[in-house]
Parts: sequence; structure tokens; C-alpha cells
Amino acid sequence: MDAYLHILRKSQRYYSTVYGPRINILDSQFYSWLLNDWDRLMGSGADKPRRSWSMFKHQWSTEDLAVVRGLVPVGTKPWNEVDVVLIPCNLGRTHWALASVNLTTGSIYLMDPFRQEVPFRHRKTQLACLRYFLPSMLHALDFHGRRRRGDMTYTLQNKPFPLNIVSRDRVPQHDRGGNCGAHTLRLIEYLAANRDTFDWSENEMGTIREKMDVEVYCNSKDWSSS
Repeated sequence: MDAYLHILRKSQRYYSTVYGPRINILDSQFYSWLLNDWDRLMGSGADKPRRSWSMFKHQWSTEDLAVVRGLVPVGTKPWNEVDVVLIPCNLGRTHWALASVNLTTGSIYLMDPFRQEVPFRHRKTQLACLRYFLPSMLHALDFHGRRRRGDMTYTLQNKPFPLNIVSRDRVPQHDRGGNCGAHTLRLIEYLAANRDTFDWSENEMGTIREKMDVEVYCNSKDWSSS
């Protein structure tokens, strides 16, 4: 997962005419890290913070904010310089989906490639760590004050980002287990290239996975040294 994400960030640098310059692609650890912190602070399975937790007063360490400052992972930019952040999420520690965070509107869009309907309240619980922690981290970075004039269509508020579920008829679906990670990587690749029409099917996943394997192998020296 992370090896291919590294390749996509590298492609953003070298093929800027194809890949959007104002899109950040995060690694697979970011969601897991926030989820672990969320469970530690709020309790496992919480869909909202404890009353004692204050979103805009929470103290984040310099290491915590390194991602938002664009210092890690390699190839990203400070969040005040981008419009969209793509976050692969390992939901339930077993299933990959994609959270696309639109920073110009302050919204999260969840794209799930699995052909199974999940109650919205369950998704709110799974994405609570993003919905509450992201605006808190952006506030600590003075995100709104650092954005270029005209970039914002909203003012960062002391409330969680709303969660939107992208319709399943807009996201390629799979029935067999094991393909959710490859589907998620493909979604990231398309969105990073500013393509909003996803034109592959489950039957093509074998070829797509082979293509990804070859690219990871061909870039293995670069990946191992980064």
C-alpha cells in the first residue's frame, strides 16, 4: 500500500501537468494513528469526543503536526497550500476505503469500493477521528490565516467536518475479498490525476494489481532509500 502511494506522490512531482499540484496523498499510517489516539482519548467505538475535550484547545505536539505541515510523508505539501487531502482508511482494521477531504469546503467524502451497504451511523463512528481531529489540527496550524486570500469558501469552525458518503454507483465495486486495497489505490490515482469518472471494473482488477506490482518492483530502489 505505502510503496504504491509513494510512487503516486513521486508522479505528482515529475508529472505535474497530469497530477494535481494541490492534492496531498497521505500514507496508510495516518488514519491508523489518529484512530489509535481517538480510541485512547475517547474510548473505543466513540462517535463523538468526551465532554472534557475541547477541539480548538487541544494541544498537539510538533511531531503530531508534522503531517499537516507537509513534512511527512515525503512528497506532500503543507495543508494550507492544497485543496484536497486523500487519506486511505483501514476501516475495522480489515477493509480499505478512501476519505477525500476537501479543505476549501471543510468536508469529508468517503468512497467505499465494497458492494455492501453500511449504516451511516457506523460510518460516522469509523470516521470520527478524522471528523474531529482534522479541524483541531488545522486550527493549531492557523490553517485559515495561512491560506491565500480567495482560497477559502468557509471559515474553520469549532465543530466537526461533515461526512458525506459518495454514492456506490459512482465508485467501482467489488464482491470478492482482497481487492479493496487495490481499488482504493486506483481511486487515489484517478483523483490525483483530476479524473472524476472511474472507468474500471472488478474483472480488470487482476491486470491492475499486476501493473501495480510491476511499478512497485521497478521503483523498489527509490522506495527503500526514501
